[in-house]
Amino acid sequence: MYKTRILIISNRKELSAKLKKLIENLAQSALYTNDLSYALKIIQSQEIEFIIISDTIKEKLSSFIEKIRVLTYNFRPIIIAISKSSDLKDRLEVLEHGADDVIGEEISKSEFQMRFMAHLRRYIESYLNPITGIYDKYITHKAIRQSLAEDNNYSYLLIKIKNALTYRTTHGEIAWEKAIKTLSAIINSALSKDDYIGHISDDEFILITNPMIAEQIASFLTFAFDNILNKFYSEDEFSNNFTMEFNDNKEENKKGLMRLNIAVCEKNNQKLDYRLVLNNLYETLNLLKETEKSIYLIDRAKIQGEVSSISKNKVLVYEQDEALSYLLKNVCELNNIIVKTVFEKTQFQEEYGNFKPDVVILDWGNKNESTSLDIAKQISKDNIKLIFSSSYLNKKEILKSGADLYIPKPYEIDDMINWIKKFLN
Repeated sequence: MYKTRILIISNRKELSAKLKKLIENLAQSALYTNDLSYALKIIQSQEIEFIIISDTIKEKLSSFIEKIRVLTYNFRPIIIAISKSSDLKDRLEVLEHGADDVIGEEISKSEFQMRFMAHLRRYIESYLNPITGIYDKYITHKAIRQSLAEDNNYSYLLIKIKNALTYRTTHGEIAWEKAIKTLSAIINSALSKDDYIGHISDDEFILITNPMIAEQIASFLTFAFDNILNKFYSEDEFSNNFTMEFNDNKEENKKGLMRLNIAVCEKNNQKLDYRLVLNNLYETLNLLKETEKSIYLIDRAKIQGEVSSISKNKVLVYEQDEALSYLLKNVCELNNIIVKTVFEKTQFQEEYGNFKPDVVILDWGNKNESTSLDIAKQISKDNIKLIFSSSYLNKKEILKSGADLYIPKPYEIDDMINWIKKFLN
């Protein structure tokens, strides 16, 4: 969908018309003008990528090109000069002042088209991600701005690979490249010729498409990604549905497998800054719940609508060590966290239902009983953050039970409080 913007600047209408036709025969579109002030204005405002300038303009060609280069310091358009002069000195002067190529007016139609496409190809290739072969962040921002300026309506999909950093760290760059290439192929298979796909970061994509098919694409991508996920993990990791980075002696936040989180919003009729679109997409993405599958969420409100948030501030502690339990309670209260402590399973069940905590801290108090593991499995079904502390160093079993964080005892109380705050936020 991304369209390279091409501007022809010439004081000879017949030359401009000829060049425009040659470019349109290559499935590109171009504007032309003989007004130099207007040309400079449109080059800056629209960030024109490709400029063709004839020496018929009412200003010295080399000086005007130099002026363009100064005004386009934050982006670098391709500049091709068209000159009727065969003097080598004139051509070298134009190149020295910033032109990428100088072409004589006598050039054949086919050679002009070949030169044009060669420059265009090099420009596009310079903005492709080297792994996926799709557009990078710079072009993606321009594509969003371009779509917002059009009269057509569009939907924007922010596609994020959740837990990408963990996978990249534990499995290495070769495995990561294979995974990201596979996802890129899946995305490209779902697109039409009018759609746009590009990176916003290494593990995030922006897809611009027709609103009529946006949900269909999001549904397909989440389904397809989950169905090829087993190719990137060992049988043990895939069956457990999480990955471990460290040994039992080190605390670890539970790292799930890679999943796709997709936020979708639609363009409204207002003229918006592209940053508002991105902000809305990230706010929508933050509303996605923790799940063991890929998931998408569509914001059907206006892009300028704000996302409300619900404050989370309640912690339930099941710790059989009374001294530690008392310490946790006091430190939580000093941090303005509402906290309740329990010491028995029956007491926990009662408080859990009435208190409705946002975070639960569980201690594995007795190696030979499974009370804490049973509680953990119950909590994991309720989508509540669970911190599991233990002195028995059995990380895999604890994380399999549904814990979001494993902390081996003894631990620093400050570390525990920092994790509580992180989960509450």
